[in-house]
Amino acid sequence: MPMTSPDKFLRDRIKLLGQLLGDTLRDQEGRHVLDAVETLRKGFTGLRRQPAPDKREQLMRFIAALNPEMLNHVVRAFSAYFNLANIAEENSQHQQRRDQVRRGKPLWRGSFDETLRTLRAAGVNAAQLQTLLNQLCFTPVFTAHPTEAQRRVLLGAQRRVFLTNVKLDNPALNKLQRAEVTEELRSQIEILWKTDEVRSHKPQVRDEIKNGLYYFRESIFQALPVMYRNLERALNAVYGDQGGKSAVSIPCLARFGSWIGGDRDGNPFVTPETTALALRLQAQEILREYLRRVESLGRQLTYSSSLMTPSPVFSARLDADVQRMSALFVDAPRQYAQEPYRRKLFLMRHRLQHNLEQVRARIEGRPEMISQSFWGYASAEEFLEDLRLIRDSLVAHGDRAVAEGELKDLLRLAETFGFHLAALDVRQESARHTTAVTEIFAMALNLPDYAALTEEERLNVLNDLLARPGTPLLYCDAFSPATQETLEVFQVMAHMRQEISPHAFDSYVISMTHEASHVLEVLFLARFAGLIGRRVDGEWFCTVRVAPLFETIADLSRVETLLTRLFDQPAYRELLTAAGGVQDVMIGYSDSCKDGGILASNWGLYQAQRQAVALAAAHGFGCRLFHGRGGTVGRGGGPVHDAILSQPSHTVQGQIKITEQGEVLSFKYQNLETAVYELTLGLTGLMKASRHLIQEVPA
Repeated sequence: MPMTSPDKFLRDRIKLLGQLLGDTLRDQEGRHVLDAVETLRKGFTGLRRQPAPDKREQLMRFIAALNPEMLNHVVRAFSAYFNLANIAEENSQHQQRRDQVRRGKPLWRGSFDETLRTLRAAGVNAAQLQTLLNQLCFTPVFTAHPTEAQRRVLLGAQRRVFLTNVKLDNPALNKLQRAEVTEELRSQIEILWKTDEVRSHKPQVRDEIKNGLYYFRESIFQALPVMYRNLERALNAVYGDQGGKSAVSIPCLARFGSWIGGDRDGNPFVTPETTALALRLQAQEILREYLRRVESLGRQLTYSSSLMTPSPVFSARLDADVQRMSALFVDAPRQYAQEPYRRKLFLMRHRLQHNLEQVRARIEGRPEMISQSFWGYASAEEFLEDLRLIRDSLVAHGDRAVAEGELKDLLRLAETFGFHLAALDVRQESARHTTAVTEIFAMALNLPDYAALTEEERLNVLNDLLARPGTPLLYCDAFSPATQETLEVFQVMAHMRQEISPHAFDSYVISMTHEASHVLEVLFLARFAGLIGRRVDGEWFCTVRVAPLFETIADLSRVETLLTRLFDQPAYRELLTAAGGVQDVMIGYSDSCKDGGILASNWGLYQAQRQAVALAAAHGFGCRLFHGRGGTVGRGGGPVHDAILSQPSHTVQGQIKITEQGEVLSFKYQNLETAVYELTLGLTGLMKASRHLIQEVPA
């Protein structure tokens, strides 16, 4: 970056991008379009500096006189200009942060370096920090709504402009090279101008699923390993020994969630089949990434057995794998015979390919292509074991530096994403569950009229039914279509946990949770799919994390009453313990703000969080808060680092879930460096807010 002030650098770059856009307007649409845009730009810029009602009126008359075609060009031109300005500003921020690192300056608030130095100054030692890290999990949850207005192809065009713009920052460019990059940038802006901004049809759920996957492919798969390496460097700098190495190990600190394909509240197009499709598309995406990286490792780890000796454990496992998968070597019996790591990675690649083919066959609805002789990976843990086997063997013969390279990055991804990529949340409105339970009770001769029961009576009967051992049978043909679909969702959840991963689902969110019975109703319905219950020997099991959603002012005020009633139910306490002993509670920012305004909403959210955490602790449970934040301020939006730190004291307990809504995904995860920055801010905010877990912190 040239030695100039950040503001001047940004102004100069915006000026260049604006000039290139102006040239495009002149060449593509005519001088008269550029003149109209410039008249408005200069006119309103002047008004901002010196307000003048008569000039404002003159400009408004100018706009009113534009014909529809010209007005369309003007609106698109200003939209393109502000997009280009945003691109320049995003890159400028990256440049400033790189400059801080390069000059050895104190890093920005929310960086790993600043956060660890803050903890160190507060007296947190390495052992305490390790304890803290072991309890952390930052989970951004991608949602489709409000929908990203821009088409995915337009986001791709903007990303290419961003990457081309970055090339201009290279100080080694000579005059000719800089001119070539500028021409490349010009062509990218011309493409951007000729690309439709809006869709020609309403997006389907499948489109929304693919839109969410775009960000993993474009930035997150690369950003996550970079984030961990940044944390490792900061740990070595702040908590390192005399050799500059920290004894603090870094566990998996981030997971990802999604509502896309699981959020059925008010959306009839999200069916049980859609939920299964979402998980299969996610599995396909992550398997492709693993295959790409395993192939890359196969080109790197070209160790010869004549020049090094793998660990005995590695050699034994490799021999066993070759025997079990001998059919792969029929055409090439000597494939990598003297290169044990390439041989192992060759087998791993074929196993992953088999997993991918199975997923594709199900996505495409071709059951005949699903192989009956499965020799892929039965679980993500098996894949992780193979990666760790290679790592440990490399370390054993003195090649730790190689083990710490791309192999470590792949390990980080596999620990984070498994074979499911992002845990899907299911969301449904409470009335749907109540209707389903009412119909089931009506079919059973020995059960009362559920609709006529009081809340206390509902809790008692549901508690008794949940405590009964075994999985009851249920025949759905006699139920209404809505109830059949509600029950099918739980069947799909049970099936996909087996097909994709036990971690395929996270929270089952109940919107409009007004009563404690609404939570027990979900568990009652899940019991028919074998997701929760009590075995014949009396052992409880629960694979569903039910999260009541409190989203109106009235609901927020009932948190204490509702959770108290819930924790008073013996069967619920047993099931919550079996599920891990952590109560999920989701709070809605948008609806509470619309319901009562910003002040009442924030006070209600504050009180609800304190009450939920205190009640869970009083009953011996943890509490994970799930923040349903929107993109705009009115919907709870704001910088994630500050948002986490602004939560009531002692309510953040190491784990947090925060929605990332469709309308803001492109701002946070469109580009690699921005994705690293955003994930870092979330994680460091969680570190600071959770310090009370290892130290006495004033409430």
